[in-house]
Amino acid sequence: MAQAAPFIAAAAAAASSLMATGQQRQVGAAQARALEVEASVARRQAGLEEEALRRETQRQFGELRAAGAQAGLTESVTFGDVYKQAATAAELDALSLAYQGETQAGSLLTEARITRASRPSWVQGILQATSAAMGGYAGAGGTLPSPRPRANPSQLTGVQVTGRRVPTSMTTAPTRRYGAGLIPR
Repeated sequence: MAQAAPFIAAAAAAASSLMATGQQRQVGAAQARALEVEASVARRQAGLEEEALRRETQRQFGELRAAGAQAGLTESVTFGDVYKQAATAAELDALSLAYQGETQAGSLLTEARITRASRPSWVQGILQATSAAMGGYAGAGGTLPSPRPRANPSQLTGVQVTGRRVPTSMTTAPTRRYGAGLIPR
């Protein structure tokens, strides 16, 4: 059982790390979905406010026209100019509400994309799980093999390979003659 303890600790550490990565990804995805829903709500709300403003403006301009007609002012140039100016201002107000809604929705969608992009990737999770497994294994008394030292290519002359000596001429790079100089392959 003592020999199995490092492996069990390594597996538990790796599983825990992968589960944490999965949970972080799920939380990030849920936050992004919530922001997307909030953006949709902001668009709809702006649309409803714009529609309500236009209806109220039409009602007020209907009353204004009726009052102008009773007073005999509808044929007046001044009345027409004031009416057009007021109608233009009301339309700009409605468009401003729509623009504010679209801007807020765009901002929320950008935040959702950033949230989704900042979630940890599965590659990161696997690397963290590997690191956690190695730490858990070593922490539970297991010994990790040390990496073998790599040979320096300049030290390969005269190296014994399967009991036979490698001639020095085989350890240098073959060359071809191109133009005026020698270029190694």
